[in-house]
Amino acid sequence: YWQGLVTNFANPKAGVFAVSFLPQFVPQGAPVLPTLLAFSVIWAVIDLLWYLPLIWLAGRVRGVLQRRSIQRRMEQISGAVLVGLGLRLAIES
Repeated sequence: YWQGLVTNFANPKAGVFAVSFLPQFVPQGAPVLPTLLAFSVIWAVIDLLWYLPLIWLAGRVRGVLQRRSIQRRMEQISGAVLVGLGLRLAIES
């Protein structure tokens, strides 16, 4: 958990995106800083509402996904998808 949290805070992409994306939605004449803070809070709440069910689902399927047979099958499927995408790219180029 802590490693993911530190990685997330050390990654400037989300901040750069917010600084470049959110200001266009500040109404003309509105106070910029409070409006951007409100947008940030709304964004955080929406993220929380989106990720909580995903976290719950991941916890439920964790046991299944840790089985070696399932991991091997997922590796085979993802490998086949990558080979297929590579072939498609080679054919179209």
